[in-house]
Amino acid sequence: MLVRSSAAVILIFFAIDLASSQQQDAPRVWTKSGRIRGRYLISAQGKKYAAFEGIPYAMPPIGPRRFEPPVPVQPWANELSANHTRDVCLQHRRDKNKWGSYLQGSEDCLYLDVYVPPPNNNSKRNASMPVIFYIHGGAFQYGATTQMGAKYLADYGVILVTIKYRLGVLGFLSTEDDVLPGNMGLKDQSMALQWIHANIAGFGGDPKKITLAGLSAGGASVHYHYLSPMSRGLFHAGMSFSGTAFDCWTQTENSREKAFRVADLVNCPNHEPREMMRCMKSLTAESLVGVEPNFMPWQLYPFTPFGPVAERNSKRPFIDRSPVEIINSGDVQDVPWITGVVSEEGLYQVAELVNKPAVLREMDQQWLSIAPHFLDYYFTIPNHMHSAVARVVRENYFGNKTIGNATLPQLIRMSGDRFFNVDAQRAAKAQAAANKSPVWFFHYSYRANTSMSDRTTNSTKNYGVCHGDDICMVLDNPFIVPKTPSDIAMSKDLLKMWVTVARTGFVFLLSANQNTLNGILNFIKNYLQCSSPNFGPKWTKVDPFKKAFNFLEISGPSKHKMKSDSNFAQVQFWDRIDFDENRVIIKPYGPRNAGSSIFFTGNAVLALVCFLGIYSFKFM
Repeated sequence: MLVRSSAAVILIFFAIDLASSQQQDAPRVWTKSGRIRGRYLISAQGKKYAAFEGIPYAMPPIGPRRFEPPVPVQPWANELSANHTRDVCLQHRRDKNKWGSYLQGSEDCLYLDVYVPPPNNNSKRNASMPVIFYIHGGAFQYGATTQMGAKYLADYGVILVTIKYRLGVLGFLSTEDDVLPGNMGLKDQSMALQWIHANIAGFGGDPKKITLAGLSAGGASVHYHYLSPMSRGLFHAGMSFSGTAFDCWTQTENSREKAFRVADLVNCPNHEPREMMRCMKSLTAESLVGVEPNFMPWQLYPFTPFGPVAERNSKRPFIDRSPVEIINSGDVQDVPWITGVVSEEGLYQVAELVNKPAVLREMDQQWLSIAPHFLDYYFTIPNHMHSAVARVVRENYFGNKTIGNATLPQLIRMSGDRFFNVDAQRAAKAQAAANKSPVWFFHYSYRANTSMSDRTTNSTKNYGVCHGDDICMVLDNPFIVPKTPSDIAMSKDLLKMWVTVARTGFVFLLSANQNTLNGILNFIKNYLQCSSPNFGPKWTKVDPFKKAFNFLEISGPSKHKMKSDSNFAQVQFWDRIDFDENRVIIKPYGPRNAGSSIFFTGNAVLALVCFLGIYSFKFM
């Protein structure tokens, strides 16, 4: 018995000594908020890099701070242990977790992670490193960066920052007044960006070289920061992957009515905003987030019932007008911007339906009632026109075919065009017209050995390049791990693109065997001499004054070429449907000719009859 006790004591002291040794060897930084201790991780090339995870950038948004703008974090006196990432922001997920619940996360979630690469012996002593500030996606309702890491980027001399921000009801509820103006999640992002700008030098980063990057709702968030005075001057470039502020799902409609309905569902006063707020602040966060499915009437669609709003009645708004209004006014941060889409964006929605024949059958048979929710136009087209829009969209993409497994490619194209492709093009042209800084657009069509859709469809069938597949080639994740020679080469191409943007603000692609630093120097030299690099493809910036839309097609490693398309993503078809979010016309083209709209006041019935074939008129 004594021997066992002695052995136990020895093990305890060994564990304490080991922990003490690990703490002594841990990386440390000093910031304006206080001292921080992190841990070391290993990069893809076997190098040791520093990870500082779980750093608070704002006070916990709980109790009286629920639904309020973020409050700056108070400095801490003792050393902060930042050796593990914190829980995700409380969210209602689309699938159950391992405990059988759709709810996941914590309301206390305003934390960020910083990943610092090892010093480069070839760089100048004390040279600051560029920073990539990554914002996760998830339709503003769910998501996290816990599965997106710096394993690959750490080998390229770039600091990666990932953040958490409030989501869904807790992050975007709005009564459209100064009581609850909304956009708490975007304000969280801006506060995290302010913290990084003020403190990144302590990690070895350059506050003048912060590049925003994001996927989906994260990509749209990046674009929103170009439009917000809160984030002005805090970054030098941005990259929006499969998401812009023009996308229909990133602009919330009927926010006030939704807020009062939330109150009603949780038995709070639903007429006076202040009474409603007092009541909802007293409830559990889980009870509030739990009502979100009530705003997704068909198979959790529309997928973003709570998102960004124009704070027209707020004293300190994140934005005070719609994205199109802000860009048309020219009130946009004038720094370079890259945006683009993948070839099968619609897989994001459709992959969930692949193994659900009964749901596809329901969609086919009840399309007229389902379409306004699935295509997210319930609030942006008058009720009496809902069925008409459903008919013309179906005719355009399916003809007289049944919606089912045999027509999944058409369903994917329709979904991708509506939710991502068309509005990404519009956003790129509008921003290029408003700013002097260049805007570049890409179309990514490389199918890796695995895809994000494999997990959702529970199969390895090739349905195309899924929403998010490009990001997964750059950020370490469990979904796509580049293993084949082709995938590894494609990953290196994209990594070098990210790195050159972070370092220079310019964008171009190097093939996997080109040296990054020499490539950058050659690029800058040739850019200054003749505005045309003499290696690889020239990535031409978006020209808003040309009808044809120019973009870079990325179809494989070292396979990058410029293309031009005057009807990219069937934009001419979608331009003729008068969605409310498109009513403010993008300069420099001026107002659309009223006769070009299918659904024009006074002529709606005639236009619909013509379209359906009584007159043999069809879109080209």
